[in-house]
Amino acid sequence: MALKLLHYQSPLRYAHFSLSLSSSKLRLFSSEQTPLDHEVDKVFRIINDSSSPQKLKQSLNSIGISLSNQLIDKVLKRVRFSHSNPLLALEFFNLIGKSKGFYHTQFSLDTMLYVLGRTRKFDQIWEILNDFKREDRSLISHRTLQVVLGRIAKVCSVRQTVEGFKKFKRLVPEFDTNCFNALLRVLCQEKTMVDARNVYHGLKGQFKPNAVTFNILLSGWRSSEEAEGFFEEMKELGVKPDVVTYNSLIDVYCKSGEVTKAYLLFDKMLEEGICPDVITYTSLIGGLGKAGQPDKAKDVLREMGSMDVTRMLQRIMLLLGTIALLRGLVLLLS
Repeated sequence: MALKLLHYQSPLRYAHFSLSLSSSKLRLFSSEQTPLDHEVDKVFRIINDSSSPQKLKQSLNSIGISLSNQLIDKVLKRVRFSHSNPLLALEFFNLIGKSKGFYHTQFSLDTMLYVLGRTRKFDQIWEILNDFKREDRSLISHRTLQVVLGRIAKVCSVRQTVEGFKKFKRLVPEFDTNCFNALLRVLCQEKTMVDARNVYHGLKGQFKPNAVTFNILLSGWRSSEEAEGFFEEMKELGVKPDVVTYNSLIDVYCKSGEVTKAYLLFDKMLEEGICPDVITYTSLIGGLGKAGQPDKAKDVLREMGSMDVTRMLQRIMLLLGTIALLRGLVLLLS
């Protein structure tokens, strides 16, 4: 191919790129494109305009650009957000992967799988994963598992999602609690909390649940009874609750109008030496407001100020506002 491999000086197999906030601001507020941006545009247009895999290969051969992980990652990211032809994107992905001396990153693999999953190309997904199992199994992670199962769960049943999960046992380097947690997170997001609960009880004997497992299962319940059950099981298994655990259960209590229980758990949290954060206080204020106790809500707000949480909240809101602004500018300039 005329596509050239760009060699990095880094001793690492995969190059890692970083961009400082100051330089990113300069880029966002400028309409000028870097040479890399122009190359990304070229390759993306070729993928979009090619009428067949043969035309795609010919066009890529003719432009003579330099390959880099950064370029390929950016091209595939553009494909993901533009809803381009997934099969031509796959052809591009495979073509590049066969280039001598080039190795895909975990990001490019996960992005390609997401693009295929969005259009229900599940056969191609399993083909890619089997290829990577032979070539470089280390790139298949619990994040990969979550990407694939997320697309399966969106259009398939819980049973089919769990079947997909079990296929990963022979694909990932370690089929461990991180993988189990990824499955539960997908079920909570794409199915129901009841589905996640049932699958947890069906598979928990094969894994060692940790704090992340229970934090996933605690968030999202409307019934405090279900959440309390997981909290008790967590303690029985000797898994130590963290701030996320307490926040999740406090939020469930507040949303179900059980403010007294929320306060008791808050006291327990302090006894355990776990510092409340902005989320803790936000849940309590919301619960008090819902319970018609605005005076107590003001007391909590004052307590936030005394613990310097207000300043933390202001910084978070400022950051969120900045992120929203930057996203808007990216869309405007893209």
